[in-house]
Amino acid sequence: MKKVLCVYYSQSGQLTQIVRNFAIPFENSPEFEVTYAPIIPVNDYPFPWSGYEFFDSFPESVKKIPCDIKPLEIKHEDFDLIIFAYTVWFISPSIPASSFLLSEQAKRIFKGKQVITLLGVRNMWIVPQEYVKQKIYELGGNLIGNIVLQDKARNLTGIITISYFVFTGKKDRFLGFFPKPGVSEKDIQHVSKFGTICLEEINNNKTELLQNKLLKQKAVKINPYLVSLEKTATRVFKIWAAFISKKGGYGDKNRKNRVLLLQIYFPIVIILVAPIKYIFFLTFACFKIKSIKKEIEYYSQVKLNK
Repeated sequence: MKKVLCVYYSQSGQLTQIVRNFAIPFENSPEFEVTYAPIIPVNDYPFPWSGYEFFDSFPESVKKIPCDIKPLEIKHEDFDLIIFAYTVWFISPSIPASSFLLSEQAKRIFKGKQVITLLGVRNMWIVPQEYVKQKIYELGGNLIGNIVLQDKARNLTGIITISYFVFTGKKDRFLGFFPKPGVSEKDIQHVSKFGTICLEEINNNKTELLQNKLLKQKAVKINPYLVSLEKTATRVFKIWAAFISKKGGYGDKNRKNRVLLLQIYFPIVIILVAPIKYIFFLTFACFKIKSIKKEIEYYSQVKLNK
């Protein structure tokens, strides 16, 4: 019997639903045994967030500074397949997810094992996934598949709805007419179809074909504009993260003024800069068609440019 380990950190519960539904085909197969292992921080992050607490987690998210996490509650550490599921905070894997990848336990669990990444995100995940790819490679794992479930709202609309969700914990329609925030219930329910594809390819020992099979079922969708925006935002985020961190770590009152300044800066730059960036992208995209196609092809796959 093949053993599958699902590792994930779910703050709101949405990612737990995604993982559980994805794993249904493995649960139903007599050839697989599934273990669920949530990542549990020693001091967990609040949900819903307060505005200040949310932005106070910004530097540690961007700089991949780990928090203290408890060892996974598992009976053994030898698995045939690892499902690593994560969400994105400030264009980085969530702090608990990053913390696990940096742990000694991850070194033991991932080494020599096949890995599938499973993301539940708003819309920006390329930069975080490149980091995760690199860590899996460093840990000795073999990334064979990637599935991304996204909030389908347009960028600015999604910022409004996800902010409503993050700060209230409610997944209904903001003001009664905005779309529901987060990954749709339909996509969460249907993620098991990707689990079926993964199970079949693993049983047939054709994991080198897995990502192409997943892509045919639209497991990954690349938006070139958002890729460009992510890369620009990541450079700016690193500057802000360094600026705030100089005054202390997460929860340090000495950095409060700088965190509050970030709170003011963040919505202003989104409203003003993102549309300008979009106009520039559309203007010059026709001159970069080849490079855009190469980006789409690369980010759709699981190989790592070393």
